[in-house]
Amino acid sequence: MRNFMLFLSTMKFLQFFIFSSLLISFFKCVISHQSLKYEKLELPMGVSGPESTAFDCNGQGPYTGTSDGRIFKWQNSTHRWKEFAITSPFRIPKFCDGSINPAMEQICGRPLGLKFNVVTCELYIADAYFGLMVVGRNGGVAKQLAISAEGVPFRFTNALDIDQNTGVVYFTDTSTIFQRWAYAIAMQIGDKTGRLLKYDPRTKKVTVLLRGLSFSNGVALNKDNDFVLVTETTAAKVTRYWLRGQKSQTSDTFTQLAGCPDNIQRNTRGEFWVAQNNCGIPELKVKPIKLNEQGKIVEELSQDVGPVSEVQEKNNSLWLGSVIYSYVGLLN
Repeated sequence: MRNFMLFLSTMKFLQFFIFSSLLISFFKCVISHQSLKYEKLELPMGVSGPESTAFDCNGQGPYTGTSDGRIFKWQNSTHRWKEFAITSPFRIPKFCDGSINPAMEQICGRPLGLKFNVVTCELYIADAYFGLMVVGRNGGVAKQLAISAEGVPFRFTNALDIDQNTGVVYFTDTSTIFQRWAYAIAMQIGDKTGRLLKYDPRTKKVTVLLRGLSFSNGVALNKDNDFVLVTETTAAKVTRYWLRGQKSQTSDTFTQLAGCPDNIQRNTRGEFWVAQNNCGIPELKVKPIKLNEQGKIVEELSQDVGPVSEVQEKNNSLWLGSVIYSYVGLLN
């Protein structure tokens, strides 16, 4: 009898322990990214538009490109930004530093999408005016890799992702007609000349994967590199292009959205954060969302952080980019 009572007591304890563990895990999951502290990492004086962020092969950063053509690296030890690279070989610091004038971007550069090759530690850059570029681990002036495909010049190089196994770069040219300074016109008239492209660093060849896209914007590979996603901003959807398998070289709609998507970033679990805007409709209230690998919404960011161009998840923190703010947002 005594042994039986001891057995019952042990079982009740185990039940309590398991239930408590599940409850704690559940609430941790629920509050993940919902009750985080919001910080603003202010950029150097006068600089704005940190569209995208990237972390180097040592996990340091973030790095971000800004309105005056510079790329900065966040120094966590000093809590300050340090200039890392520039994209324009014609850039004159006296005229460019601190510029927020879109008319100066063709001279000063406008780095948008950023991604490190974790093997070579090189930073690949999609500059709106200077095309696909790369700079070494020590920074400096970026090298131009590609400015056209099939004889058609890039007019608005926007975002990119890298297959870390092969080094192949997937990137977007938002329009073959309009440059970044005229993006509002492109959106208003419904321009559909965007392209999804790939660059092979071994052959130095650029291949067009998709054309006729509606303001092609963000790019993200899935964790197995079976497919690549591209956001079509004015079509309010994410398109999937299959790289391998029976559907290879075909495309389909990954998901249709309520808002107009900007950048898309994959986290370590294979989920995708998509930044959305209101498509120019003030009544439309949208926030960044997280999609699973089937294109289903699994989370919506609850905090009101204003319009963001990108959400990047790293070490349970969210780094927020913006084309208008003078800071990088951090939820941790």
